[in-house]
Amino acid sequence: MNRNEKDKPGMNRRRFLRNTPLALGVLANLGGLPSIASGQGTVSPSLPLSSAGASPASATRRPRTPRIVVLDWGLTETLVAMGITPVGVAEVAAYQAAVVTPQLPAGVPDVGLRLAPSLEWLAALSPDLILINSSQMSQRDLLSRIAPVHAFAVYTDAGAPYRRAEEVTRALGDLCQQPQAAEALIARTHATLAECTTRLKAFARERNRVARAMYVVQFFDARHLGLYGVRSLFNDVMTTLNVPNAWQGATDYWGIGVGGLDALRTAPDAGLLYFEPLPDAARQMMHDNRLWHALPAANAGRVAPLAPFWGFGMLPSAARFASVLTERLLGDANVGWRPV
Repeated sequence: MNRNEKDKPGMNRRRFLRNTPLALGVLANLGGLPSIASGQGTVSPSLPLSSAGASPASATRRPRTPRIVVLDWGLTETLVAMGITPVGVAEVAAYQAAVVTPQLPAGVPDVGLRLAPSLEWLAALSPDLILINSSQMSQRDLLSRIAPVHAFAVYTDAGAPYRRAEEVTRALGDLCQQPQAAEALIARTHATLAECTTRLKAFARERNRVARAMYVVQFFDARHLGLYGVRSLFNDVMTTLNVPNAWQGATDYWGIGVGGLDALRTAPDAGLLYFEPLPDAARQMMHDNRLWHALPAANAGRVAPLAPFWGFGMLPSAARFASVLTERLLGDANVGWRPV
C-alpha cells in the first residue's frame, strides 16, 4: 500500500489491515468453490442476470435485481438510496453509526471487515456481484473465486469526487438495471444542494453578511486532526454552496490533510467545524489547553460541532452534508459569517 492509501487515525481504515490474515486463513476452505473463468468480472448492464435453473418463461419477465454484496460504504449508501438492498454488507453496525443515513434495512447480513471479509460467509450468500472501491483491489483475486467483482473509483488523485460519484451512480443504475433510480438520486441530490445554496444566499443578503472560510476537521486525538480539503467530497459541496474552505494545504486522494493544532492558524478569520464523536482527549484539550484557546477560531468562539459523517461517501453523504452544514451556518452567525 502506498502512502496515499494509508489510513488516517480514527478513520476506521488502518485497523482493518491488521485483519488481512483472516482472509488468507479461510482461503484454504474455498477449494470446493467453483472457479471463475479468466476475464469474468464485468457484467453487461444491458443484459439481465439469470439464475441457474430458470425456466424458459422467466426470460420474458422483468430482469431481477442482482444479488449484490458490497464492501464499500459509499457504494452501500448509494444502493440503499436507490431502493436496492444488498444481500450482504461489510461491518453493518459500524456503517449504521458512521454513515447514519440512509440506514440499512433490518436483517442485512454482515460479511465481516471491509478489508478482510469472511470468504466463507460471502460464499454462503451466493451473490451475483461483489462491489468494492478501487483501494480494495488487493482483494479482487480472492473475491473473484466467489462472484464477479466490480471496482469503482470515486476518490482518486484527479479529485472531483462529487462528479465521480454521479458517474458511478449511473454505472450502478445500469449494473442493477435501475437507471431511473440512479437518475432520481442524482436529481434529488442536485435539488438539495440548490436549496441549501439558495437559503445561504438569502441569509447573507438579508443580514448583510459574507460566508467565512471554514475548517472542516476530524480530531484523531488531542494533538492530531484530519483537515478536509481539495479532493474531498466535503470540499466539493462547500464549493457548490459558496462556503470557502479554510484548509488549502496538501491532501491525499481521499481529500484529507493531517496536521496538528498549528494547522488551524493558516486562516485567522476562519470558523472551525469538527465532526462528532470527539475523542475524550480532544474534548479535554479544548477545555484546558492554552495552545487551543490561543487559536483565532477558538479564542473568538467560532468553533462548533457537526454530526458524525463518513468522510468517503457518495451522493447521499453529499446531500446530507449540505443540509447539516447549512443548518449549522444559519443557526450560528458568529461561526459562519462575517460582516460585509
